[in-house]
Amino acid sequence: MMNVLWIRAAALALLLAGTAVVASGPAAAQPAAPGFRPHMPGFRGGEAACRRVLPMARRHVGQPARLVRARFRAPAAIQVRYCMMCTHDYRPNRLTFGLDERNIVRSVSCG
Repeated sequence: MMNVLWIRAAALALLLAGTAVVASGPAAAQPAAPGFRPHMPGFRGGEAACRRVLPMARRHVGQPARLVRARFRAPAAIQVRYCMMCTHDYRPNRLTFGLDERNIVRSVSCG
């Protein structure tokens, strides 16, 4: 009985430690499938706001990520390295900056 409790406590500790590591890493979002439009209040307004800022944000393509960090801060913007695992948490009001291995901005999108 005591051994089972110890195993459960160890498993819970590992689970919580893994969650903390994942939560401390960079968050990112990828656009949903074409035509995806959830029925939520403010969804279209957030999408329109992102689309208004998008041309200005695209001027940073080819520049170092540190310049982007100075101009666009989370949660309004998120930076994603290519080939990095991403969440599918689509947020229409968020800018996503794609970075290469040298921390140079290579793409900008809403979501």
